[in-house]
Amino acid sequence: MIALTIDCEQWNCPLLEGHDVPENGETRQSREGNIRLLRLLRSTKVPATFFVTGDYALGEPAQVRKIAGAGHEIACHGHSHYYRGNAELDLAADIKLAKQTLERVVGTKILGFRSPQMQYSTQLLEILDKFGFAYDSSLHPAYLPGFYNHACSPLAPFRPLPHHLIVEIPVAVSRHRLPISWLFTRVLGVRRTIGACRWLLAQGVTPVLYFHSWEFIPMRSRHVPFYYNIQTGPPLLADVERLINTFGPDQFCRVRDLLRDPVTVAKEKEEDS
Repeated sequence: MIALTIDCEQWNCPLLEGHDVPENGETRQSREGNIRLLRLLRSTKVPATFFVTGDYALGEPAQVRKIAGAGHEIACHGHSHYYRGNAELDLAADIKLAKQTLERVVGTKILGFRSPQMQYSTQLLEILDKFGFAYDSSLHPAYLPGFYNHACSPLAPFRPLPHHLIVEIPVAVSRHRLPISWLFTRVLGVRRTIGACRWLLAQGVTPVLYFHSWEFIPMRSRHVPFYYNIQTGPPLLADVERLINTFGPDQFCRVRDLLRDPVTVAKEKEEDS
């Protein structure tokens, strides 16, 4: 199985790059990207997990409910979407607000979490466990100077806290412990992502891929580096469609399904098709 995950947030990448501009906080980019992606997921009957910020859910509650209603998992992506380098962040308060907001919008319990900017830490896990999350998917077991330094971490799901139930579900990397999702698919090519997925599957690991909602529209922001904009929109939609066609729609699942027996999940998918 492969888990396709989408980080759905208000657009604030210029802020993350140090630019205080009016486009920070807009939801249009992710809203329009979701419309295009949901069309593809509907036509291929592929389920996905959407890690949604509380702020986005407040701005686009109807769309978030529509995503949930289509059978996709809604998980939590914090509230502010500004974690890395934010000295004023109250981590527990941000997560609590986001979880409460999402549960109010969709009307169901939120099980999963992914930290904005993949800010993985023991403190994060302890907070998530306290708030009753079943799993976290913030660990990028890769090495990328200035961003990720987890090349020695497990590739498969594990329990990161002794005597606690929360499960860590790492995102997918290549055999050389390099990232394979979002801009790395767009810039380095989907063939590399497909090859890495095949390698992980051969190791008995379910690849957890991630993209951002806004990547599915042609981005033209002048306030971010080129790699935020390159090959967004139709090229990435085509890449995701190729991923689906390569492995088959029945080989995709939601992240929460990984907490259960994979044989049962596969059987349920057969019965639904």
